[in-house]
Amino acid sequence: MRSLSQRLSLSLAASLALFFLLLAFIFGIESESLSENTVLSRMEHDMESVLAATRLQGDQLLLDPAKIDAIYERPLSGHYFQIRAGDQLIRSRSLWDQSLQNLDTGIHRDITGPDGQHLLLLKREYSINENTISLTIAEDMSELYHQARIYQKRLLLLLFLTLLALLGLQVWVIRRAMRPLGQVRQALQQLEQGESQQLQLDLPSEINPLVQEVNRLLLVMQERLARSRSATGNLAHALKTPLAVIRRTLESGSANDVIGEQAGKIESLIERELSRARLAGSAPGGFWPEPEQDLRDMAAMLKKVHGEKLQIELEIQSNLHLPADREDMLELIGNLLDNACKWSRQQIRSTLRMNHELELIVEDDGPGMAEGAWQELLQRGMRSDESRPGHGLGLAIVNDIVTTYGGRISAGRSETLGGLRVELSLPLQSNQKPTKQ
Repeated sequence: MRSLSQRLSLSLAASLALFFLLLAFIFGIESESLSENTVLSRMEHDMESVLAATRLQGDQLLLDPAKIDAIYERPLSGHYFQIRAGDQLIRSRSLWDQSLQNLDTGIHRDITGPDGQHLLLLKREYSINENTISLTIAEDMSELYHQARIYQKRLLLLLFLTLLALLGLQVWVIRRAMRPLGQVRQALQQLEQGESQQLQLDLPSEINPLVQEVNRLLLVMQERLARSRSATGNLAHALKTPLAVIRRTLESGSANDVIGEQAGKIESLIERELSRARLAGSAPGGFWPEPEQDLRDMAAMLKKVHGEKLQIELEIQSNLHLPADREDMLELIGNLLDNACKWSRQQIRSTLRMNHELELIVEDDGPGMAEGAWQELLQRGMRSDESRPGHGLGLAIVNDIVTTYGGRISAGRSETLGGLRVELSLPLQSNQKPTKQ
């Protein structure tokens, strides 16, 4: 595959070559046209001189040689005239007993003349003493056409040299413009070797967005790695105590209930830390195409688990597509809805909309929560060795997801349903305009 500089050079070379060829063609035509116009102007003046030297005496056509330019007296001089009046014909001595073609009035180009000359011919008709005469003036254009071709060849040579100079200049400019990309490659190599943590480069504005995106991806990867290491460490630390209890129980031969209880703790801790490790966060490529369908399926499943008497009301913005990881969002909303189902008496309401930020509200008609208990529960939930029932179940994962996405979460009493109201917002980037359902 050709490099970018080669593609640019070839495209510019083709464009300039086409432009210069067109320029040479136009210059050639214009130079010939200019030369022809100059000759025609002179021929018009000579025609007036010949016409002034012409007179009719009776029916006889006469010409005064003293008024005619000497160039028309020299044989094959390249300057010719011819006068017709009825059957009478007067020719310039330069024609040397030859005649010009009898053509229509007007301008005629590239007419073959004496000695194979290429003539530009101008013919006009005049009336003298109520008698019509036709006057034809011709001039050899061979030398002018030859000079025009020489000029065109010289112009082509000049344009070709100019093209080479411009291509050389362009190659230099492209290489100079590509130097920042070489700096990026060196910075990436240093990053790979562990010599730096981010790309710190002073680059042109066209390349800076690329560097910023690379740094953002690096930050996301570092956060994921740190989260995975933290989850692994937390899980290993949390498993030590229940495993020690199981070991001591097995050694002492105590009741199996203790073993079952500790095994349940181990299972809960494993599930919790693995859920944290699965979080994708605001990584590039995340997309949730059909939130409404997924949430309605989730609501139907929760009603089967917690009882068909529950009324789960979903208010979802129409045509909503979210730039976020689908599994993260299902984990987030699913935990909040599950907790609401456990504590609700009958009615649950959830609102999901996008207005600069993703806004989610979950309300229930349960007993609610004491003031200040929410933040305490979140803090406790963040500890990997503790799991609370009720509203505290799964809230550690909810808090982790909100923190990962840089969002906000709060809770209080629902004014409409009377139970707990959880409200959160995530700063997702979306180019869609919110619409009302």
